[in-house]
Amino acid sequence: MFIYIVRHGETYGNLNGDGFTETDLTPNGENQADLLGARFKNEKIDKIYTSPLIRAVKTAGAIKNHHKDVPVIIDCSLLEKGTDPEYTGLPDTDLLKVIPDATILPRKALGFENDEIAYNRAKSVINKIKSENDFGSTIVLVAHGTFNSYLVLAALDFPFKENFNFSHLNTGVTLVNYLKEDGVIKTKLKFLNDTSHLL
Repeated sequence: MFIYIVRHGETYGNLNGDGFTETDLTPNGENQADLLGARFKNEKIDKIYTSPLIRAVKTAGAIKNHHKDVPVIIDCSLLEKGTDPEYTGLPDTDLLKVIPDATILPRKALGFENDEIAYNRAKSVINKIKSENDFGSTIVLVAHGTFNSYLVLAALDFPFKENFNFSHLNTGVTLVNYLKEDGVIKTKLKFLNDTSHLL
């Protein structure tokens, strides 16, 4: 199994220092998302999961543009850590304008989260991805800079560490590979925060 962990494109919130509210992609962010989509054009993808925040949905949509038949799941479990505890995203009608055939899972607000709770949420996401998909699947998760650090920790089965953060640039791509060698499942980090598609 391959799990790509992807950050959304640049947003107006990134420019003004507010990355935790509902904020749209800038024109540069839209271009980044398009370049990201082109990067995945010839990749085998079985399913895309995305946060319901519009910046992530639009970034996932740019990948989906090259994979018309790949299902997209919009899941509140991928919301950014630090999102308003009661916020679950724009109305379904707005999200479906971006990806008309997306499946929107029942909305559930995060409530208050400290670092450890966010890490445990990430572990639940990774475990769900593994349980819902075949071992040979290639999955793309589109989420956010802070929460992606927890996803990487969880995907690598690293323990929780307070105030620890992997760098995730806009549309940075991380790839974790689960494979069987001599009957043993192993985990390999193939690359972290790759933005070569932006060059």
